[in-house]
Amino acid sequence: MEPNILTLPMFPLNTVILPGETKVLHIFEDRYKELVVDCLKNAANFGIPYIENNQLSLYGVEVAIKGIIKTHENGELDIEVIGIAPFKIIQYTKVLKPKLYGAASIEEYEDDMTSSRYKMFRSLKKYIKLAKQKEIPVETFTNVSVYNVAVLLNLTSEEKLELISFPELKQKEDFLIAKLKLFMHMLKAEQQLNGKFWMN
Repeated sequence: MEPNILTLPMFPLNTVILPGETKVLHIFEDRYKELVVDCLKNAANFGIPYIENNQLSLYGVEVAIKGIIKTHENGELDIEVIGIAPFKIIQYTKVLKPKLYGAASIEEYEDDMTSSRYKMFRSLKKYIKLAKQKEIPVETFTNVSVYNVAVLLNLTSEEKLELISFPELKQKEDFLIAKLKLFMHMLKAEQQLNGKFWMN
């Protein structure tokens, strides 16, 4: 599927919100209060490109505002957003005058990220059984988005960024399978260590 070319207002953050994932954001800067007001007024979404140490990544996720959780006396806002789709920045404008906030032209891919790959769900089943100590039917996880799996794994923002940067479903699945194997190895090591501690 060809990517959609869009222009979105941008709110760079040191976090990645995956498609389907929700998060509460505290809005205190004037430029981003203006962005939120404009998005609410126009029923528009905005983009969150990942930024770290003042370095802006080419990748981010479009989010929609689910609602305002709280309006503070000083005008600051708490809003709830939900991830919609990952994007790659084509051109970034730091300040889109006369607005205070920036915007970017982006490529957004809306391919179906639903996975039916048994190997990944078998690994996920083993991981959850190890973590929660209970059996869960593998059918519970078949035909769900790779992003749903990623949210279950509680990945770091850097790991989420790497995941959304892969254009193909298979690359995302391979990434998650490798993470599942690593997490299982770490869990087993931790459980063995705890077992030795109690035996002593």
